[in-house]
Amino acid sequence: MRVQLFIPCFVDQLYPQTAFNMVKVLEKACCDVSYNSNQTCCGQPAFNAGFVDDCRSVASKFLKDFDNADYIVAPS
Repeated sequence: MRVQLFIPCFVDQLYPQTAFNMVKVLEKACCDVSYNSNQTCCGQPAFNAGFVDDCRSVASKFLKDFDNADYIVAPS
């Protein structure tokens, strides 16, 4: 199974080991794991703060970054 990792900015900055552990778990489950280094913010912080119009372009980039993914896996 091919999966792409989405690592939210808070995980990247505060809990980077979580991302590395995700890769280990997915690989043990025989997943082909990839990470798109072009990924940026998903737009959720702007959306949650009420800046709906501002988050649209960021969310559009997120969708383009992952448009060829079979599965997108993110920590929750």
